[in-house]
Amino acid sequence: MSVRTIVLALGAIVMAMPAGLRAQETDADFVLARKQFVAGQTRQAANTLLASSAHVRQEIGRCRDEEVGTRLIEGEAQLDKLAGQLRAGSISSVKVLDEALVKIDRALFQNHLMLAQSGIVRPRPDDIPVVTRDIEHAAYHFERSVTLTGGTLTDEQVKAVESMRKLGKEIDDTKAIPKEAKTTLAAFDAVVNPKSSAK
Repeated sequence: MSVRTIVLALGAIVMAMPAGLRAQETDADFVLARKQFVAGQTRQAANTLLASSAHVRQEIGRCRDEEVGTRLIEGEAQLDKLAGQLRAGSISSVKVLDEALVKIDRALFQNHLMLAQSGIVRPRPDDIPVVTRDIEHAAYHFERSVTLTGGTLTDEQVKAVESMRKLGKEIDDTKAIPKEAKTTLAAFDAVVNPKSSAK
């Protein structure tokens, strides 16, 4: 069975769920996992990664893009593998953890961004909270992909993240998609994916 078939099948299952259930989610707490690892709490870090794996699995089910879906599937498998390695004591450097977690965060923000971009086209009232969440999570996962290992956002990236949070709040407050939503998402996409937007 191809990755595309798996992603589409999982997506169909998620789309059949009521919107309220789709909006609920677990959390991928990479900051906590990293902190636990650095503190020598490898078993706790492993458990946090396993919980994070459940979050990534949920996002695989929502994904509509084959490439991003493949990256999420690989990310989920990587989290499970890292958890096993932590339990076995075979990871000695936080850099191993950092590389994997940043890569997964990038796939997560890309998935949320793509879902938000498609969600604003013809949103049903029940889908508005999900669109809001995707906008907020796209900004959150992008920011964390930069800051998790001590990096800082550029001024342009800070503005892009703030504009996404402002858009999410406006949609949440008004329960409607404003005219500038498409422009805001496109501007964020251009900042966080400069190569793809330059095509």
